[in-house]
Amino acid sequence: MTEVKREVFGQMPQEEGGGVVEKFILKSDSVKVEILSLGCIISALEMKGRDGECSDVVLGFDTLEGEVAAVQGTGFDLRQPVKLGKHLQKFQLDGFDHNFCLPGPPPARHPPTGRAMEVHTTQPGIQFYTGNNLDGSLKGKGAIAYPKHSAFCLETQNWPDAINKPHFPNALLRPGEEYNHTTWLVFNTA
Repeated sequence: MTEVKREVFGQMPQEEGGGVVEKFILKSDSVKVEILSLGCIISALEMKGRDGECSDVVLGFDTLEGEVAAVQGTGFDLRQPVKLGKHLQKFQLDGFDHNFCLPGPPPARHPPTGRAMEVHTTQPGIQFYTGNNLDGSLKGKGAIAYPKHSAFCLETQNWPDAINKPHFPNALLRPGEEYNHTTWLVFNTA
């Protein structure tokens, strides 16, 4: 069975040109995808796993508050290098899955080897995720188990919910405009 539905997702603010944003829902026996008419954003993608159960594989949020908060003196202050494990313990954090407004965190460094990685981007934000859902059951190269917080992701992006927040960087792509952003990584040893 295949099904296609179309429904209203929301209304654009007048300062952004107004207009209706629609959501298209495409569904089959094995997959369901929700796509917004605004920039063809995939807002949900549900797929069957080995157990036959469907679950959403798109990272994100159902709702966003849209706050730009100061980080000084908080657990989110990553403007200077920190040892991430100790930092999470010190501030009693269960990990990160947050957007940081750029300019962002300093280079990622691995002191024992001296390796460092810098992320540069034309995007205004970066999502920082610290493997909060890893539990040791996933095995990597050499059958090494990946426990909680054993990896991190740096995902360059616009600020979440920017389309609904006039004080956020513009996320609207108008007809005839080209979406063109670049992200590059610099690796070195310090």
